Amino acid sequence: LVPLIAPSNSTSVMSRENKGTKVFIGNLAPDCDGKDLRDFFRDYGVCNDAWVARKPPGFGFVWLDDERDARDAVRDLDGRDCRGQRVRIELSSGRGPSGGGGGGGGG
Repeated sequence: LVPLIAPSNSTSVMSRENKGTKVFIGNLAPDCDGKDLRDFFRDYGVCNDAWVARKPPGFGFVWLDDERDARDAVRDLDGRDCRGQRVRIELSSGRGPSGGGGGGGGG
Protein backbone atom coordinates (compact mmCIF):
# COMPACT_ATOMS: atom_id res chain seq x y z
CA LEU A 1 0.00 0.00 0.00
CA VAL A 2 1.14 3.52 -0.78
CA PRO A 3 0.53 6.19 1.90
CA LEU A 4 -1.69 9.07 0.84
CA ILE A 5 0.46 11.63 2.65
CA ALA A 6 4.23 11.61 2.42
CA PRO A 7 6.00 11.55 5.78
CA SER A 8 7.68 14.82 6.76
CA ASN A 9 11.15 13.37 6.18
CA SER A 10 10.28 12.35 2.62
CA THR A 11 12.39 13.56 -0.29
CA SER A 12 9.29 14.40 -2.33
CA VAL A 13 8.22 17.98 -2.98
CA MET A 14 5.74 17.79 -0.10
CA SER A 15 6.36 20.74 2.22
CA ARG A 16 7.54 20.22 5.76
CA GLU A 17 4.43 21.95 7.08
CA ASN A 18 2.26 19.43 5.20
CA LYS A 19 0.54 22.24 3.33
CA GLY A 20 0.90 20.25 0.13
CA THR A 21 3.14 20.51 -2.90
CA LYS A 22 4.91 23.87 -3.11
CA VAL A 23 4.88 25.60 -6.49
CA PHE A 24 7.04 28.64 -7.32
CA ILE A 25 5.58 31.47 -9.44
CA GLY A 26 8.04 34.00 -10.84
CA ASN A 27 7.69 37.28 -12.75
CA LEU A 28 4.49 38.29 -10.95
CA ALA A 29 2.95 41.71 -11.50
CA PRO A 30 3.69 44.10 -8.61
CA ASP A 31 0.01 44.32 -7.65
CA CYS A 32 -0.58 40.54 -7.69
CA ASP A 33 -1.78 39.06 -4.39
CA GLY A 34 -2.63 35.69 -2.89
CA LYS A 35 -6.21 35.81 -4.18
CA ASP A 36 -4.91 36.31 -7.71
CA LEU A 37 -2.70 33.23 -7.34
CA ARG A 38 -5.57 31.15 -5.98
CA ASP A 39 -7.69 32.24 -8.95
CA PHE A 40 -4.87 31.45 -11.39
CA PHE A 41 -4.53 27.90 -10.01
CA ARG A 42 -8.27 27.29 -9.47
CA ASP A 43 -8.52 24.56 -12.13
CA TYR A 44 -5.72 22.52 -10.53
CA GLY A 45 -7.19 21.08 -7.38
CA VAL A 46 -7.24 22.40 -3.83
CA CYS A 47 -4.95 25.35 -3.12
CA ASN A 48 -4.07 25.13 0.58
CA ASP A 49 -2.12 28.38 0.76
CA ALA A 50 -0.77 31.21 -1.38
CA TRP A 51 1.96 33.74 -0.56
CA VAL A 52 3.30 36.69 -2.57
CA ALA A 53 6.64 38.36 -1.83
CA ARG A 54 6.71 42.12 -1.30
CA LYS A 55 10.40 42.86 -0.59
CA PRO A 56 11.55 42.09 -3.23
CA PRO A 57 8.33 41.75 -5.23
CA GLY A 58 7.76 39.62 -8.27
CA PHE A 59 7.43 36.05 -7.01
CA GLY A 60 5.27 33.88 -4.82
CA PHE A 61 4.29 30.35 -3.92
CA VAL A 62 1.15 28.26 -3.81
CA TRP A 63 0.71 24.95 -2.01
CA LEU A 64 -1.52 22.51 -3.88
CA ASP A 65 -3.06 19.57 -2.08
CA ASP A 66 -2.12 16.94 -4.66
CA GLU A 67 1.33 16.56 -6.22
CA ARG A 68 -0.17 15.38 -9.53
CA ASP A 69 -2.28 18.54 -9.70
CA ALA A 70 0.84 20.62 -9.01
CA ARG A 71 2.75 18.89 -11.81
CA ASP A 72 -0.19 19.47 -14.19
CA ALA A 73 -0.32 23.14 -13.22
CA VAL A 74 3.41 23.57 -13.84
CA ARG A 75 3.08 21.93 -17.26
CA ASP A 76 -0.01 23.93 -18.27
CA LEU A 77 0.52 27.35 -16.67
CA ASP A 78 4.24 28.00 -17.19
CA GLY A 79 4.54 30.92 -19.61
CA ARG A 80 0.88 31.92 -19.30
CA ASP A 81 -0.33 35.43 -18.54
CA CYS A 82 -1.30 36.31 -14.96
CA ARG A 83 -2.48 39.89 -14.43
CA GLY A 84 -0.62 41.17 -17.48
CA GLN A 85 2.67 39.36 -16.84
CA ARG A 86 4.00 36.18 -18.45
CA VAL A 87 4.81 34.08 -15.38
CA ARG A 88 7.29 31.28 -14.74
CA ILE A 89 5.91 28.28 -12.87
CA GLU A 90 7.94 25.40 -11.43
CA LEU A 91 7.87 22.92 -8.59
CA SER A 92 9.76 24.31 -5.65
CA SER A 93 12.65 22.34 -4.25
CA GLY A 94 12.46 24.24 -0.95
CA ARG A 95 15.75 25.99 -1.74
CA GLY A 96 14.25 28.86 -3.70
CA PRO A 97 13.76 29.16 -7.46
CA SER A 98 16.20 27.45 -9.74
CA GLY A 99 18.32 29.51 -12.00
CA GLY A 100 18.19 27.32 -15.05
CA GLY A 101 14.73 25.88 -15.46
CA GLY A 102 15.15 22.55 -13.73
CA GLY A 103 12.77 23.33 -10.90
CA GLY A 104 14.36 20.85 -8.57
CA GLY A 105 11.44 18.86 -7.31
CA GLY A 106 12.80 15.32 -7.23
CA GLY A 107 11.85 12.33 -5.37
